[in-house]
Amino acid sequence: MSAVEGFADSGGVRIHYLDHSPEATAGLPVLFVPGLVDRATDYLAMFDVFAHRRLIIVDPRGRGGSDSPETGYSAMDQAGDLQAVLDQSGVDRFHLMTFSRGTSSGLGLALGRPDQVATISIGDYLPGEVRLPPELVEQMWATTWRGRTYPESITKVALEGIQADSVGREMWAELADLGKPTLVARGSSDAIIDDERAIRYRATLPGVEVITIQGSGHDLFRPSRTAYPQAVSEFIERRAPGL
Repeated sequence: MSAVEGFADSGGVRIHYLDHSPEATAGLPVLFVPGLVDRATDYLAMFDVFAHRRLIIVDPRGRGGSDSPETGYSAMDQAGDLQAVLDQSGVDRFHLMTFSRGTSSGLGLALGRPDQVATISIGDYLPGEVRLPPELVEQMWATTWRGRTYPESITKVALEGIQADSVGREMWAELADLGKPTLVARGSSDAIIDDERAIRYRATLPGVEVITIQGSGHDLFRPSRTAYPQAVSEFIERRAPGL
């Protein structure tokens, strides 16, 4: 399934995204926010899963085809980028889908625009943001993710900016107050959302669905690139019929 490229201006920073808008659009669009060093083109298989529904995949600043400014890498800066993409795309209401650290900016967007969000799907992450230690930058810069080195996936200034602007913040109460149908997906091993955190999700969010993507670790898109998107598609149909 093909998609077209788009660019949005976010305070002078050009944000790249991929947009699939089928002729027979069923329901609201899905906005997908990738993880720390992901690019929109990593997720082309998602367009087949959402063949019946508009899907927008964002390249976060400093990654893929988006600009990499010297400053401005807080979760709220990146939430502003997401809003700029929605504005450029003419999207008012949408379903939010995140993966890993993309959850921080995705929830920042949702909390700031609660009337726009119909459902929330979180890919193996806590509701909030994790403070990243300075030494993590050099450690990550020398490693790989999905067979690519970090320099192939993100600019150094972006990685340093994300670390410098990161804060420790929990959003359990805020997410509960939103009252949106919420899906939390985790891997079957080495996942951030372990049993204890899954229990907390269930205790905090009435009606939350916590599912396990069998065979996956933290990377919910391996070995299957479509298991998590398919679960999100089915969740939307089940919990928000007609939207």
